[in-house]
Amino acid sequence: MLKKKIIILTFFITFFTNVKSQIDTSFWFVAPDISQSLGDRPIFLYINTFNQPATVRLRQPANLAFAPIVKVVPANSTDSINLTAFVASIENDVPNTVLNRGLYVSSTEKVSLMYSIRSASNKEFFSLKGPKALGVDFYVPMQEFWNQTPATTPKSFSSFDIVASEANTTVLITPKTNIIGHLANVSFSIVLQKGETFSCQDTARSATTSLAGSIVSSNKPVAVTIQSSGLSQSGCLSSIGDQITNSSFIGTDYIVNKGAGNNDRIFILATQNGTQLTIDDGMTITLPFLNFGQTHTFSSTQPITYIKSNKPVYVLHASGYGCRMSGAQVPAFYCAGTFSASFTRSSSDSLGINVFTRTGFESNFALNGVTTLIPSSSFSVVPGSGGAIKSAKIYFNTTQVPLGSHNTVTNSGDIFGLGVINGSSVRGSAYAYVSEFAAYSTIFAGANATICANGSLVLNGTVGGGNTAATWSTDGFGAFSSSLTALSNTYIPSQLDTTIKPVKLFLTSSGPCPVSKDTLLLTVNPSPLVNASVDQIVCANNSTIILNGSVAGGATTGIWTSTGTGTFTPSSTALTGNYIASAADTAAGFVKLILTSTGSGICSAERDTMVVTITHAPTADAGPTSYSVCANNPTLTVNGTIGGITSTGKWTTSGSGSFSPSNILLTTNYLPSVSDIAAGSVTLYLNSTNNLTCSQARDSIKIVFTPAPTVNAGVDVFSCKNNSSTLLNGLVSGPTTTGIWSGGSGTYNPSSSVLNATYTPSPLELSAGFVNLTLTSTFNAGCNPNSDIVKITFVQKPFANFNFLDVCLNNQTNFTDFSLPGVGTLDQWQWNFGDLGSTSSLQNPAHTYTAAGTYTTQLIVRNTYGCYDTIKKTPTIYPLPVVNFAINRICTGAFLNLIFTDSCKIAAPETISSWYWDFGGAGNSNLQNPIQLFPGSGLYNISLIATSNHGCKDTLIKSTTLNPRPIAGFAYSISTGINVGTTVSFIDTSKYSSNWNWNFGDGSSNVLLQNPTNIYYANGAYIVTQIVYDSYGCSDTARAVIKVNNVTNEISTLIPNAISPNGDGKNDVWKLEFLSLLYPNAEVDIYNRWGENVYSSKGYQTPWDGTYKGQLLPVGTYYYVINLNDSTIKEPFKGGVLLIR
Repeated sequence: MLKKKIIILTFFITFFTNVKSQIDTSFWFVAPDISQSLGDRPIFLYINTFNQPATVRLRQPANLAFAPIVKVVPANSTDSINLTAFVASIENDVPNTVLNRGLYVSSTEKVSLMYSIRSASNKEFFSLKGPKALGVDFYVPMQEFWNQTPATTPKSFSSFDIVASEANTTVLITPKTNIIGHLANVSFSIVLQKGETFSCQDTARSATTSLAGSIVSSNKPVAVTIQSSGLSQSGCLSSIGDQITNSSFIGTDYIVNKGAGNNDRIFILATQNGTQLTIDDGMTITLPFLNFGQTHTFSSTQPITYIKSNKPVYVLHASGYGCRMSGAQVPAFYCAGTFSASFTRSSSDSLGINVFTRTGFESNFALNGVTTLIPSSSFSVVPGSGGAIKSAKIYFNTTQVPLGSHNTVTNSGDIFGLGVINGSSVRGSAYAYVSEFAAYSTIFAGANATICANGSLVLNGTVGGGNTAATWSTDGFGAFSSSLTALSNTYIPSQLDTTIKPVKLFLTSSGPCPVSKDTLLLTVNPSPLVNASVDQIVCANNSTIILNGSVAGGATTGIWTSTGTGTFTPSSTALTGNYIASAADTAAGFVKLILTSTGSGICSAERDTMVVTITHAPTADAGPTSYSVCANNPTLTVNGTIGGITSTGKWTTSGSGSFSPSNILLTTNYLPSVSDIAAGSVTLYLNSTNNLTCSQARDSIKIVFTPAPTVNAGVDVFSCKNNSSTLLNGLVSGPTTTGIWSGGSGTYNPSSSVLNATYTPSPLELSAGFVNLTLTSTFNAGCNPNSDIVKITFVQKPFANFNFLDVCLNNQTNFTDFSLPGVGTLDQWQWNFGDLGSTSSLQNPAHTYTAAGTYTTQLIVRNTYGCYDTIKKTPTIYPLPVVNFAINRICTGAFLNLIFTDSCKIAAPETISSWYWDFGGAGNSNLQNPIQLFPGSGLYNISLIATSNHGCKDTLIKSTTLNPRPIAGFAYSISTGINVGTTVSFIDTSKYSSNWNWNFGDGSSNVLLQNPTNIYYANGAYIVTQIVYDSYGCSDTARAVIKVNNVTNEISTLIPNAISPNGDGKNDVWKLEFLSLLYPNAEVDIYNRWGENVYSSKGYQTPWDGTYKGQLLPVGTYYYVINLNDSTIKEPFKGGVLLIR
């Protein structure tokens, strides 16, 4: 029987080779039968779309009575189909019988699907794996730990269910335990049509008789669902299940994250004999060998468990919350996973994800684009992985992942595995993996390219989908710059690669996943061939170089360049032509001429170099470029030099002079002719002789005949005896600009060799009245010196003097000049009055100073010989008095007497010597502080004139009004009506008063108003006092006793019971004046008889006027509530008010 099974499997595997993603457009599924009393409803099919909107169609191909369900789902969204109404027609509830219950889902765009049981206490996810669920070879993983309770109706059981995706599908089944209708380990076959299903149900409910290890094989693709329901743990009943992949999508390395359940279990099913397991959860366990169909159960107690086997195995993980369990097939770590996976939250219970990836990529995760929701800090190293793998379990609240939301987990660097668990210890748990169960190696060598044989190609290969390494190879003759395993590399072609059309560069992946290979087609074009011709030798002064270059192969044109600074003719792009060497080229003795290809297309330019040797040319050096000689001493010696390939030369002249002793001597004398000197210059030439093949060398020297020096000592000058230092103004021109002063017994500053020196005469020269100084040229360039004389005559200075008188401030100071000219006449006066730059150029100016004080006034005078003299004097400006006085009144007696008090001031040391008072027609006085009797009331203008000890005066006039002394008096009025306070208004009746002070007898005093108002809050008699004052402080007092008897403390007596807003000015508003007096924060509300609020206010600044929103209210009784908001009166006042018109 085993041999027969192997033959059938070989046939089936050979037939079924179409492999796709579980995120796809086509899905087959058979729903398992779950006991109704355990909780088999509601059930939903969740749909997750990606970048495109999708139209999803659900149907039962074998059940024509089932009406297809169509759902249009937007891009990047989650939607669901409620299948609860179809439970009876989709659950595979009859074992050992062919049914028509298979579900087929098609979509216009790629989607992922999840079948979800959402009972109040029993939940589970079944992840639809698309084409990965279809296959011809299955081993059934199943739990072997929990017994199934018989307490459910119908009774719960374990089963695996099969659906065919094509017609005439033969299925071979070998159950591991007795199932309904068939014995354990006895193979049987069935034939299913497209969409038909078959259920294999365990006959026993004990964990010891598990279906684990059962084999399903077929000749056409089928899909298998497993379930084990009614599992009893700690008083809870649960279901676990999943759609499983065919055996080609299992692996050898698995990562399992422990959940929040009380008893996590891992069931590992071997599919081949000799399977050995190593389990590491922080402690490494190596198990004995398992044969195919055998299951090892591992109790998961640590956060992360690493399972490694030497042969492919299925891994089923049972996990959950508390006593509630759920289960899922776990994808292998290697050659499985995805860069992106989506899921939805089907309930508001706890939701967590299991995520694992290679170390180094844990920081590349994002949930819905938010990287902080999957932080790298949540990841831990998987034990036993040598640090190469990291895993995390992360929970999200309903704010981070809302109920029913579409959620996408991405990793920008590598593929990853992703499981989702959603539930609670009360309402059950649902668990499934949504990442890919297989990742197929992707490889890209790069885009096809064309390069030149003298270039290179930069390679950036990429490998993905599980494999991470690859190797480069080629059928060409070139080489790779780096290791063949370096994805980033460079291919350097050989010239022989131009004979291969094209060269193939291969990139082949390696690693745990299937090998992939990609080919890059490379076209290698020939490179240019360049020949600059043979090297040459030329003479330095006859250095035209003949060019004869050529360019062939990958180009036909070129351009000449050089290491020197010469020029190409007719152009640098002409392959044949000439190169004219520069002086720098000649000096260097050689130059390299480089011919570089142009128009090479993608090829790099090629070049060839011709070396040109430049032999030394003859040189001639006639000496300096020019040489000057004096016209009266013109004979000179020339000293030439000849170098290079000869040492002989010959002198010639442009003039008519002669060489002595000979013109073939390099060092000789030149005797200019009279015509040479008259012309001003002559040029002498030195030419090389005996030059062999080189051109003659020639140099020249220009002889310039300069005139004799010209000296000018300047015009004769006059100098003042009191400022006798004289600035000299000498000038020397011609072959020199320097000279020296001589003569006299004085001194030259800075020295006698400075043409513009200052000469200071000696006393003897001042006494003599003059001195003669001589300027003589120096450094005459071979010429004889020349000289000139200047005479300095010393004259008398003027004598400055002036007069003035001291004045009071604001008066004009007159200045009178008394200066003498000394010699000649005076022609200039410069005055500075000493107050902030005030000046004058008049001979006898006048000036008014703006401030008192002593000033330094300076006069500078000049005579017609330019001599100056200066004198300074100090005029004084006396200050004016500052006049002020005070006026006071004598408040006693019958007469109008005023006291005048002087307060005049003047700056020290000045004093005030006299006072003059004018009392505005009432008399005058010379006293400092007089007392004056005035004849009667009225307006008087009082003036005071103060005079200082130097006679400086100032005046002040003040106006004052005289009235009789003040007379106090007042009247008052008392408000009527009962109130919490009585307002008394006081009316001032006093005379001649300007200030008031009141005392109301109730503790209120110092009230300064003229006509005040006071509120009395208690009945009684009060003494009111008024004091009045005039402008001089004289006072009078009046008193009166007032009686108050209308103050009340009963609030209710102050509330009016009627209002008549008819515009007659009486009771037009509801007056509650006591509120503003005592209770400004009171709240007033008025209601009509139906309880509607028609007036409300806090405070009572605007009284109620019988309206509501501007409309008149009907007559009748309204009800008020007044809350005083006072801590001493807790209860509000309530009552009625009658509105009449």
